[in-house]
Amino acid sequence: MAKKPFKFTRTGFVGFFVVISIGLILMLINVGLTLGITFRIPTTESNLTLLGCLGEKNKVIASLPSYTREKLGGNQNFLNHSWTMTIGPIEGCKLFVIGKQVGSPSLSLIISVK
Repeated sequence: MAKKPFKFTRTGFVGFFVVISIGLILMLINVGLTLGITFRIPTTESNLTLLGCLGEKNKVIASLPSYTREKLGGNQNFLNHSWTMTIGPIEGCKLFVIGKQVGSPSLSLIISVK
């Protein structure tokens, strides 16, 4: 019986190298970078937000939009999937939230560097 090839997890292997390589560069220039999108779900008061952040540990949270800072790692929404990876002074995170987000715009492309 043939062995199946070894497969890495979706975010575990790739996420580690993204955080180490790109995160290290962002940490050296002392910035946090956030990219994402948010939009209102029609006929509801809920939003869908998908974003990722990377960079120096203290700057990453500051680069998040104000309405998502408390959602990272929370479970108070209909769906909240957060992922963070911290390696020394470097941090990477992703956030996928469906739910009511006070202060969020109806449609927004998020590009933030702090």
